[in-house]
Amino acid sequence: MTGRKDEIKTLEDACYRDKSSLIAIYGRRRIGKTYLVNYMFREYKKDCIFFDFIGSSDMESRNQITNFLDKIYEWFRVETDRKIENWTDAFSFLKRVLLDKMEQRDSEKVVIFIDEIPWVDRKNNTGFIDALGHFWNSFAEPRKNFMVIVCGSNASWIIKNIMKNEGPLHNRVTDQLPMMPFTLVETKEYLEKSGFDLDNRMVLDAYMVFGGVAKYLSYLNPKLSIVENISKLFFNINGFLFNEYEQVFKSLFGVKYKYYRDVIDVLGKKRLGLTLSEICVALDIKLGEKIKNTLLELQQCGFIHGVSKYGLSSTNIKYRISDSFCTFYHFWLKPLSKNRVANLPNEYWMEIVTTQKYAIWSGYSFESVIFSNIELYLQARSSKAHYQGVYYWEYRTKDKNESGTQIDMVVEYKHGLFDIVECKYYSDEFVISKSYETNLRNKLTQFRKHALSKRKRSELKLVMLTSFGCKKNSYYHGLNIADDIQLDDLI
Repeated sequence: MTGRKDEIKTLEDACYRDKSSLIAIYGRRRIGKTYLVNYMFREYKKDCIFFDFIGSSDMESRNQITNFLDKIYEWFRVETDRKIENWTDAFSFLKRVLLDKMEQRDSEKVVIFIDEIPWVDRKNNTGFIDALGHFWNSFAEPRKNFMVIVCGSNASWIIKNIMKNEGPLHNRVTDQLPMMPFTLVETKEYLEKSGFDLDNRMVLDAYMVFGGVAKYLSYLNPKLSIVENISKLFFNINGFLFNEYEQVFKSLFGVKYKYYRDVIDVLGKKRLGLTLSEICVALDIKLGEKIKNTLLELQQCGFIHGVSKYGLSSTNIKYRISDSFCTFYHFWLKPLSKNRVANLPNEYWMEIVTTQKYAIWSGYSFESVIFSNIELYLQARSSKAHYQGVYYWEYRTKDKNESGTQIDMVVEYKHGLFDIVECKYYSDEFVISKSYETNLRNKLTQFRKHALSKRKRSELKLVMLTSFGCKKNSYYHGLNIADDIQLDDLI
């Protein structure tokens, strides 16, 4: 299995633990949550009593319970002889079935896997959580050989209703597994196992579209090039990912999905992000708890992240889309009507990737990928142990004799050390010109003057982070560049 070493270790530890575990797994749709659990308990750990149930989107509680009973029969071939009217009855029946099985196999772990739990009781008003809590408190936890795994794509629902539950599940979660997209390194490993033979540039090109989302990567056909795969999956009305954007938000947020999608749509127009107040202006809404909670939920689900301006409070956080799939969709697919896509020539995307527009987009996306893979940057810099945070910084001047500046990435370490990072995505070595050298010097000068004026101790390091490194000309040597990191150093 590609990646997921920490997640697998957590599940393994729970398998050998001499007490019961209540585990919450959450992460973006298509990220591989269900695959992870199935891998562990259907393939890797077959020596257990296993039961799984998956919630169904927009289904009434009565039908959800019917599906639950069907799953009990599917796994254990037992039907109830009593009327099941609610979730308490349903879990009581499951308990009786498990007791019979445990008498036959008393030394084995019992694994209860409830997938897409937010769909089971989206509004938390059918008694499901209370019934699950009673099942855990009175039956599963005291027996010390249970693993109850709850899983879902709507991270905010799980955090609110399971991990921060004020009722029967209060402080009951023993382990939490937030599942992130694959890193660049893991994406390369996955593609190689799938039959691709790619250089690191092509791995990055794939990552800037699919974002390390396992299910999306599984759609890629190794008999086709990455460019051909993108064309087939996106720019084809029958492609697997043509309608995915809308489905992602519908499945996560139900009837309210348009509000969440509208926030992403607004952020999709600003690559450097927007502050909370700017988002409110763009949406023509009042600043209140609703938009604050929406941004929190979108962060918890992995669609956006907040980047603070160095030296300022949280009110200056800029929210940016962190999900590569959403970024790609907004720039390339959203502007096209369904009719336009249906009539695109077969070579459409093949031609796009040779344009200046694509080169500009790739540069923006490269910066976003680095923010999402900050661990790989720190590894390349051998500086993880001293890492404090990553920020943006900008300075706007009213003085005609002074130049303003913008720094997309400032990395802070302990002891007053800062990396001023320049991310450049090019098809060849990046050439620093005289004007670019002047621009870089201005960034260092203005950052020290205006961002660090109150610090007694500070040291700045200029770091170039490019696809193929920098050409070592006189301007390069004149800048005292601390590190020249290439894509190959990250992957």
